[in-house]
Amino acid sequence: MADELQVGFMMADKFRPKAGEVGQVKIISDASLNPTNVIIVDDMFDTCGSLVKVVEAVRTFAPEARLYAVGTHGYFSKDASEKVAKMISDLGLEWIAVTNCISQRMPLQKFEKMGIGDRLKVVDVSRLVAGAIIRIHLGASVNLPKFRQLGPANPDPLLAEAAFVPTTQYTLRGAAPAPTTES
Repeated sequence: MADELQVGFMMADKFRPKAGEVGQVKIISDASLNPTNVIIVDDMFDTCGSLVKVVEAVRTFAPEARLYAVGTHGYFSKDASEKVAKMISDLGLEWIAVTNCISQRMPLQKFEKMGIGDRLKVVDVSRLVAGAIIRIHLGASVNLPKFRQLGPANPDPLLAEAAFVPTTQYTLRGAAPAPTTES
């Protein structure tokens, strides 16, 4: 991703003594790298214990950098929202972004109550997931450049076709009467 964006790359290496424990985090980077913006990418934010350790390590490595966190799944279990609030206030985390592959209603409510609702960004991937499911079901490819570049505002002809239901099949009260057969 760093090559695609033509930006520097650094990595947080974490060692977990046991599952569920955070352990130690080390930043691996080019010594000449002096970042002004750092995007922390992870697969999921559950309790946010690992994220706290990474944000602390990055803050030590790049004290003046603006920090952002991006993850696919936002579980935000236990006291995760409190940890995020603390990272925002104490460590300067700008915002955290996740997809809506898991409902973000509860986390958004928690973040709102804490006064940091604007710091949780939710990326809508529903059309992308629906399009992939439809394509797989129809035997169509999901490995097309056009599909990979599909955004929320772009029309998806295959998804529109699969979701099409003729309005003539329904009345205001439900299904239309069965067609009559003439002999």
